[in-house]
Formats: sequence, C-alpha cells, structure tokens
Amino acid sequence: MIIGIACVIGGVYYIFNAKGVDTRKAKTEISITTNELFENFNNDKEASYAKYIEKAFEIKGTLYKVTRKGEKYSLLLRGKQIENRLVLCEMEVDQGPIVETLKIGDEVKVKGILKGFLMDAILLNCIILEEVNE
Repeated sequence: MIIGIACVIGGVYYIFNAKGVDTRKAKTEISITTNELFENFNNDKEASYAKYIEKAFEIKGTLYKVTRKGEKYSLLLRGKQIENRLVLCEMEVDQGPIVETLKIGDEVKVKGILKGFLMDAILLNCIILEEVNE
C-alpha cells in the first residue's frame, strides 16, 4: 500500500515537473503557416490529428496578442484569411526578452510542439525562430 502511494506521488510529481521536449533539439517535422494549418484541419480533422499532434512545428503567423503569467509568455498568432482561429504558443521562459521586442501585427515564426486543437491550436515549449517583418 505504501509503495503504491509513493508511486502515485512520484508519478504526479514527474508529470508536473517534467521539462518536456527540448524544442531547440527537436527535429522540425512540419513547417506551415497559420492559414495552412487551419485549412488542413478543416478539410480532414482525423488525418490532421494523426499528422500534427505531438510533432515539432514551425509556424508562421501574425502576432495578435501577448499574455504573461509570471515569467512565462504566451503568444496568440492569427492568419490573414482565417481570423476567428488562433494558434496559442506557450513560450519557453528564456524567450521573454525576445517576446518583449515584438509588436502586435508583426509576422513571426515560432517553433513548438503541437499538443492539440480546441477552437485554437495549442503549441507548447515554443521558441521564436525569426521576426519576419523586422
């Protein structure tokens, strides 16, 4: 019984404290724009889940909004054609100084791990690769 409880506590600790994928080292499997992502997803949801989920993504889009919680920033990217769908990019902590230089409306390219779709696409462990319209 005590061993079982210790395993559960250890598992919960691991889940909440795991660093996840090192995006810098992960091989980019897909390079796409926000518009292409949502067009592909709208055309065939099941195939898109299998093709995209848990993959290292490079995605280019227009910066719509920046939020901050503690030391962690999140970017919302929007496409030019599909404005009611967004890509939420939860940034790595060390990306703060770069994020602070961005302006709403900038075109940016971000790399992250696609975790899923709700109304929006969700990428974790994101890093900024380039600001397209510097």
